[in-house]
Amino acid sequence: MTDSHLPDTDAHSPVDTLLGAAPQRIMRHWLSLLILALAGLGAAAFFVRFVNGEDTPYYSATIEQGDLVPLVSERGELHGNGEITLYAPADGRITWASDKSTGPVARGEVLARLDDPEKRSSVAVERARAAAAQAALDAAQVAAQDAAARLSRFETVWRRSGGRAPSLNEMERARAEAARTALVVASARAEVQAASLALKQDLAQMAGFAVKAPFAGLVVERRVQAGQQVSAHDPLFILAASIAPMSVEIPLGALPTGPIKAGTLAQVRPDSSPDTPQAATMTLLRLSPSPQEIPPRAVFTIANPGPHMRPGMAATVDIELPRRHNVLLVPDAALKFDPAGQTGRQRARIYILDGGEPRRVYVQVGGSDGKRTEVFAPGLKPGDQVITGWRDAMSGPARSGQ
Repeated sequence: MTDSHLPDTDAHSPVDTLLGAAPQRIMRHWLSLLILALAGLGAAAFFVRFVNGEDTPYYSATIEQGDLVPLVSERGELHGNGEITLYAPADGRITWASDKSTGPVARGEVLARLDDPEKRSSVAVERARAAAAQAALDAAQVAAQDAAARLSRFETVWRRSGGRAPSLNEMERARAEAARTALVVASARAEVQAASLALKQDLAQMAGFAVKAPFAGLVVERRVQAGQQVSAHDPLFILAASIAPMSVEIPLGALPTGPIKAGTLAQVRPDSSPDTPQAATMTLLRLSPSPQEIPPRAVFTIANPGPHMRPGMAATVDIELPRRHNVLLVPDAALKFDPAGQTGRQRARIYILDGGEPRRVYVQVGGSDGKRTEVFAPGLKPGDQVITGWRDAMSGPARSGQ
């Protein structure tokens, strides 16, 4: 008869016990519990560190060594092709101004009219002077004709009388009077001519008070309104011959890689659409007579500006300089950080984490790509931790100054 009870599979035979099978199983059980406990402690430590942050009160980054394409950004204003500014020809009041703020204009089209009370008074004075000079000329001519006629009668009688009448003194007086009146006529004629020229000049200036477009093109900007009082040489309108090609002029300070040349490429980003940059090429470099005081200015040309670009827009020009190889790079934030919160520093510096404490290092700054900057300093090496900011704002200068 077979036994109805099956043998216990978990029971160990004397041989298993002799070979140590049971203790090995118990050891694996406790080893699994130990691994789980260690994993739990690690997760708890990670969670605590995640919640509370690191022990140091600073954010830091690693100093890297690598390649950098320096980027120089400057501000400028977009200009159309052949752009010019029309200025007020004199002091006065704008009696009429075109309502065109943009759009095409024809050559000779009147854009504004200027009224100058002083010039109107001057024209009236010159008209009166010309009229007076003409009247004086007319009177002088009448007197000259009378004197000439009298001298002619005297000379006829003189010939017929054989020189006996009129007397020699009367003849001399008649001749002198004729000569004098002729000189008066010449002087009056010169005065008429001078008055006419002055009146003509004043009238021409008044005609110039009608501000006209010197060429066919388009209005870039209108800076005047009807009724506005202006001074001589105040800008009234900005015109351009065409939209394309467009240009932008920017100042150039000291560049980390030296001067740039014609043909240098750049990206132009209008403020109205900074995410749609346009390619530009440097076409002109304007040097100042005193470069120590006034930096040179570079003109970048945009051959095919997009429809979103208009003259007069403010824009940022990003110039890509030659690539730098194997240079030390720090985040731009590291150059701005100061434990004491000082600003307006004379020398560039960064702070290295040394044993958890900041150590100041003076550096020479090179190029930057807008995020990282090339630095030079003795003893600085890749892998150093550079401070970029405070973890807790209350740990910064505001708290230290309490």
